[in-house]
Amino acid sequence: MSRPDAALFAAGHGFYQFAISRSSFDRSLYYNLLLQPELAIPDHYFLQGHWLGDHLAEYSSRDSWIEIGLRNGFVTPYFRRERSSLSELLAFMEGSDRRGFSAEAQRIAERVDRTPFTASHWSSVDNSALFGAALRNYLGAEQAPILGTGLDPDDFLSFWNRSREWIGQELAIALERSSTLLGSEGILLSQLIQVSGERLLGSGSGRIENISELLTRVKSQVGATAERDLRLYYTCACELYNRSLANIILTAGNSPRWEPFVAAMDLWRNNLLSGEGDVDGSVGHLDELIDVSIRLPRPAHLRLVSGDILLTIRRSPACERYFEALSHWRRAPTDEILRDELVNSLRRYSDEIMKHVGKEVGMLGFRPHFISKVSDVSGIVEKVPGVVQGFLAVGAAGAAAAGTSSPLIPAGLFSLFCLQVAAKYVSPSESAKVLISPRLGARMRADITISHR
Repeated sequence: MSRPDAALFAAGHGFYQFAISRSSFDRSLYYNLLLQPELAIPDHYFLQGHWLGDHLAEYSSRDSWIEIGLRNGFVTPYFRRERSSLSELLAFMEGSDRRGFSAEAQRIAERVDRTPFTASHWSSVDNSALFGAALRNYLGAEQAPILGTGLDPDDFLSFWNRSREWIGQELAIALERSSTLLGSEGILLSQLIQVSGERLLGSGSGRIENISELLTRVKSQVGATAERDLRLYYTCACELYNRSLANIILTAGNSPRWEPFVAAMDLWRNNLLSGEGDVDGSVGHLDELIDVSIRLPRPAHLRLVSGDILLTIRRSPACERYFEALSHWRRAPTDEILRDELVNSLRRYSDEIMKHVGKEVGMLGFRPHFISKVSDVSGIVEKVPGVVQGFLAVGAAGAAAAGTSSPLIPAGLFSLFCLQVAAKYVSPSESAKVLISPRLGARMRADITISHR
């Protein structure tokens, strides 16, 4: 079942978390749930790695943004076996030599299973075949990919040249082992990781669970150059995996990391995954690029916001008009009237988001309360970072040392002054630039791409 309006939550890919920080995960999760009509999460993305489980754990009332999305249909889980629970799928995957599962995977599965949702089906076998073909075509090519920017800060081309010595054999071994497990031709990331470990650490390396473990062991036992090459290698592998999976479930793909060598993949994408021609040649007009500046709450502050607030935001008239405008523009991305309607609705929707989130977290990103005495200032100081914290601490101490007979008024006034000063340095929102073009769709970041294709 295809979801043409959905985007793959690529930052949830557990194997990719060696390169994705928690802050990047949060940014991708919160902004995609605010701006995308629908977010697609495959079964193993719930269970591998740590970040998704950590997100759920922060919402003890089961009102996390993901669970609210599942209940209300704008987060769609994709299960590889129909009519199976996530707990049953976890047992099936573990029995099929899949790897990288969180220590909390069973609890996560049980918690998600308590949430009502409607799952869609995806084929792991088909994805493994597509991923395997993409991996061999891309990394096994004779010529290095073209870096469109002309920049190579990661020294990707040096890695490419060194990898020619072993890449063909490594991919062949991974293909053979994976195909045996799958019962058909394809590559599993878990088997590729094991093959890499045996190449670098020896045949007695033992079972390797995930990429992070592999990188740590290679850096300590082999050296920094080998570890750096592995990072580039598995960044490519994870990006290709996410792209093939997005293609399988017919959703928009996203890139949690955006480096010059990652950007080069999109020059190859159609030929790798669908065999189509050059996307540039299919538009037939100048690709006019405009940028729209909006303000959105910082992801760190959104972590304080209940998923119930997300539901209120998504049910607002401003959100409905934004999604309507987005849907119409997707059908005719060269229409300037529809584009302008999208821009105006996006700006109004961002104002609506700020209004609701501001009520929830307060001016500085924490719930406000009346400050009546100097001791209350210490609570403020703990929540304000950097040089502002030092300033508040010194000032509060001075107010306490004044020795007035009624410290409530001067302390309260000083606390108000502190908040005014802190507000100049600490903002719960940030400026975001959304790029809109007929060819690329609407993109805020590489991992927050709202494509019309």
